[in-house]
Amino acid sequence: MYKFHSHRALIKLCIAALGVFLLAACRQEAGGRTSFRSIGEFSVKTLPDNCKEIRDGAGRTLVLVPRGQKPPDGYERHQIIEIPVRRVVVYSGYNVALLKALGILDKVLVGVTRKKEYWTIEEVKKGMENGRVTYIGESSAVDFERLKAIEPDLVLTWDPSVISGIMELDIPGVITTTAEAMNLDTRMRFVQFLALFFNREKEADEYVARVSSAIKRIYSLNLSPDVRPKVIWGDIYEKRVLVEPGNSWVAEMVNLAGGDYLFSDIAGGS
Repeated sequence: MYKFHSHRALIKLCIAALGVFLLAACRQEAGGRTSFRSIGEFSVKTLPDNCKEIRDGAGRTLVLVPRGQKPPDGYERHQIIEIPVRRVVVYSGYNVALLKALGILDKVLVGVTRKKEYWTIEEVKKGMENGRVTYIGESSAVDFERLKAIEPDLVLTWDPSVISGIMELDIPGVITTTAEAMNLDTRMRFVQFLALFFNREKEADEYVARVSSAIKRIYSLNLSPDVRPKVIWGDIYEKRVLVEPGNSWVAEMVNLAGGDYLFSDIAGGS
């Protein structure tokens, strides 16, 4: 295991940059109401009557509408998502973890694309044991009949190829990844985008504040600048190795912590 070291000057600069990112994330109307917010490639625009227009990771435009309320004009049926979402299917373990951070995992999760043996999150394991959470097949072979049977309000997926299939089932879908890897700022604040679907914006802001505070504490340590270990981060498969590119949050964290990420000069997807 590597032990990272970092220059104090670089650490302070990173802390300042993170603060600027958080403050610059929103444009405010008079009175403090958020009119438009961008989180990496994801965005949200406030509409009248508490509706919100969002753009997901694939650049698709959707609109969030409070339950029981008439949707605004100009949107197709497949673009409408009623909020708060009560039943959600989630592909990504990262997104599942964020639902836990928002305090709603055991209330809203009804389907996953990993078997019970994969999970270490107790809410998921118990949900699969008592039948509340359903395994709908691996991400590469989703059982659409099983998906339809559990009647989710929303599917959160990283796979654009399934959108047409779930639209045929009249289930809204949101792409939670982008063609380019998330940087550290986007990775940290993506929970604020996710929270919009569940009316948990306050909890998301508190979570981001806690993470930001933890980063500040780590970066404020008096670390030695003498060693910069060389690091790569990725997954080894039978016939290929996939590594995180230099524009990813992983590479950013390694470099800010004092490591020398070997693929820092390569940009790409995560």
